[in-house]
Amino acid sequence: MKVLWWKATILSLLVIMLVCLLFLKIVVGTKDDWVVIEEKYFPLKDGHDPLGIKSGEKLDPSQRVTTCAMKFDDGHTYSVDCDEYLDYNIGEKVRIVPIEKNQVKLRRK
Repeated sequence: MKVLWWKATILSLLVIMLVCLLFLKIVVGTKDDWVVIEEKYFPLKDGHDPLGIKSGEKLDPSQRVTTCAMKFDDGHTYSVDCDEYLDYNIGEKVRIVPIEKNQVKLRRK
């Protein structure tokens, strides 16, 4: 009878732990959501400000970056690696994974 009690106790602890983990997953959720690329900024020449591919506008001085950048539908503009993300298109859904303060990695579906 004592063995059955121990098994029931261990099983109930595991169930409580599973419920807590599911609660944390649902409430906290994932930090990186799916966003859509609205604009890509590339410098035309070395030393010049990055220009938007679609709009042709210069990148806002408060968001100035030394490399390429992308603007997303959530209103944020992040610096990205020019060579790595050259084949990403405007309007494409991506997931943002932060690396540093203004540097990110992008993930496709």
